[in-house]
Amino acid sequence: MRTTSMLFFLENLLNLPKVNIRNVIQEGKQAFLILSCQEEEVKCNYCGSLTNELHQTNSVLVRDLSISGQMVYLKVPRRKFYCKDCQRFFTENLEFMEARRKYTVRYEEYIYGRVNVSSVEQVGREESLSWEKVNGIYQRQCEAKKKDWQGVKYLGMDEIAKRKGHGNFVTVLGDIEKGELIEVIDSHQQDKIIEVLMEKELEVREGVEQVSVDMWGGFPKVIEKVFPNAVIVTDRFHVMKAVNKELNKIRKQTKLNVKIKGEKWLLLKNKEDLKEEELEKLELVLKQSARLRKAYEYKESFREIYEKVKDKEEGKIKFTEWLEDAKSIYTDVISTIRKNLDSICNYFLSRTTNGAMEGINNRLKLIKRQAYGFMNFDNMRNRFLACFS
Repeated sequence: MRTTSMLFFLENLLNLPKVNIRNVIQEGKQAFLILSCQEEEVKCNYCGSLTNELHQTNSVLVRDLSISGQMVYLKVPRRKFYCKDCQRFFTENLEFMEARRKYTVRYEEYIYGRVNVSSVEQVGREESLSWEKVNGIYQRQCEAKKKDWQGVKYLGMDEIAKRKGHGNFVTVLGDIEKGELIEVIDSHQQDKIIEVLMEKELEVREGVEQVSVDMWGGFPKVIEKVFPNAVIVTDRFHVMKAVNKELNKIRKQTKLNVKIKGEKWLLLKNKEDLKEEELEKLELVLKQSARLRKAYEYKESFREIYEKVKDKEEGKIKFTEWLEDAKSIYTDVISTIRKNLDSICNYFLSRTTNGAMEGINNRLKLIKRQAYGFMNFDNMRNRFLACFS
């Protein structure tokens, strides 16, 4: 038997409620802690009444967090009581373990966290567990931590490649207000996206007020079908990206006599963010081409509309005027903006952007690099969602 002071030290170290350590047995690199329950009277799981009518006791062995390199197992008494008030038998609740589980709650959460930063195989080797056992724990934890859509009002939709350079995309959805990933769909096809999202409760889908998207033509049809009360907002930064892309195309077409280092970024960067030295270099670029100067000025005036306009109708008027003026210089982006004008102007309703989704996508790309890619979609989805839980 261990001394009382040693057992008291172990009890403080374990910090498990409603139990005491009666004894400790060591076998090689394994430690078995024999527990006893503190309370003689417990609350009925069904009616809440207190009872001390003990029916039977069975002991179970559960794995807990390791201590000093030793695997720890708890021998836990699972007591069954009888409640006179509701005349039912029940097993005592112990908050550190779930019924019919061979691991403590905190050990399963530990395994879940370890898999998120390594792999099922590696954690299995480190913890002397089979692949099936580690994966089973991980899948249960993923299911328990699944994102709740309740209360999501501002949604972002975007896509990310499964593997770099393979053009195989998945659709990702995020809560813009919280900057959290809430769903990953193994498709970039309208019908499949709709099929998956329609599984969400109608009440939840009706609660979504705005969905921010890029200019891919499939998203609006998905939103109209799935989120009946949502306004479609074409993301401001994707629109500016399209304008900048054509500005850069004009730059390439312009035969400049003097090449300026970094001229592309001088043109694409917001003018107000340029330093004095950069403004001087920019002027050296622009004075070589009246067409390029005009294209640059139109880019800046387009951005200024986003910055200064506060009202959707005013925004629509300003953008319409810009389209009429800029068509002498710009071509491709003119038709794109006209096609998406209403959803572009929805930005002014509450100035919603997909910036949070860009942050989410960058984080997902980092996760993919750390995992050296994913061959299995379910593993990828679980890892993505887990890292935002």
